[in-house]
Amino acid sequence: MKEAFNVMNFIRCPYEALPKDKPDTYILIPRPLKGILFVSFDNLGYISGQVRVTGRGRGGYPFHYLEMIDYVFGKEENTIEVCSGSVNEGCFTVDINPKTNPCIVDDGQTLVNIPNSTFSRWRCDPPYNADTAKKMYGTDLPKPIKLLEAGARVCKPHSLLFLLLGPTNYQWHPKGTRRIAYIDMTVVPNNEVRCLNVFYKYADGT
Repeated sequence: MKEAFNVMNFIRCPYEALPKDKPDTYILIPRPLKGILFVSFDNLGYISGQVRVTGRGRGGYPFHYLEMIDYVFGKEENTIEVCSGSVNEGCFTVDINPKTNPCIVDDGQTLVNIPNSTFSRWRCDPPYNADTAKKMYGTDLPKPIKLLEAGARVCKPHSLLFLLLGPTNYQWHPKGTRRIAYIDMTVVPNNEVRCLNVFYKYADGT
């Protein structure tokens, strides 16, 4: 009998089964952020939740967002950061804009200069709308479907892919991957919403 997929195998931070008298849900706190994530016993393949973050200017990740990923899922040195912008250390960076000084200048929707199955984690924070893409980066708005396809290709099987979007619950995923988490992120002080969509590559797409 094939073993059921269990997302708890990816969790590296403390968690608790609640309620104590008759537990039906795993609860974890995604430190250093404020919020809560949960996995229900009747759906062990999926993480849901909400966190509150403080925004950072000029298209950068919210404060402590990357620390939260490392806390919940563990650190991964062999990480590729696509649409890297201001991220410039601790990973292999890719950006279409040479002024951001990435490790390689490339289109994140194709990653033509990177071989298949090179990395063990993929992170991406593309512009959230066409206006921002034009004004801040001088490009058209990248398509999440193409970013994910390229990300899945350059990642090894058993890799995690983190796609941070605007207010978009993005359910589509490439062949050989599955979405394992959707986390709402409330950005203060502007009360904007960003959505973290997490995927797991279990095999090369066919």
